[in-house]
Amino acid sequence: MATTKDIPKELLEQLRRDRDRIATELPELIERGRLLDEAAAENSLCGHLRRAIHRSGRPLKNIAAEVGLDVFVLCDFLEGTRTLRSDVLDRLAQAVVATIHVEPAPPQRPKSPTPGKKAGKRVWKSAGTKKRKRDT
Repeated sequence: MATTKDIPKELLEQLRRDRDRIATELPELIERGRLLDEAAAENSLCGHLRRAIHRSGRPLKNIAAEVGLDVFVLCDFLEGTRTLRSDVLDRLAQAVVATIHVEPAPPQRPKSPTPGKKAGKRVWKSAGTKKRKRDT
């Protein structure tokens, strides 16, 4: 095992500088990792596409080049800090051979008023008496 006496002084100094740089950059990298996870977990079309890109196993640089994007723009999209046009999303899906199945949700009916209450009237209680006030 090497001791500090065997390692050149310049190399030890470089190691110390590198450790300082890593310590400085680490919080930002942790935050970017959190953003990547959060954006990929979205239950949205973009969230599904982000997961497909991550699972493709292809280098982001290659995907970006194939789609015609700067790799930094792709990274911003994956972090959820940038949106992309629909044609770019289409090209991304094709680049990672993603199949996205979209089903429309059944229409939601508006809730009906509670039985026994008339719409448009409010009841105000004051000193044990009931007063009616019409909405305008």
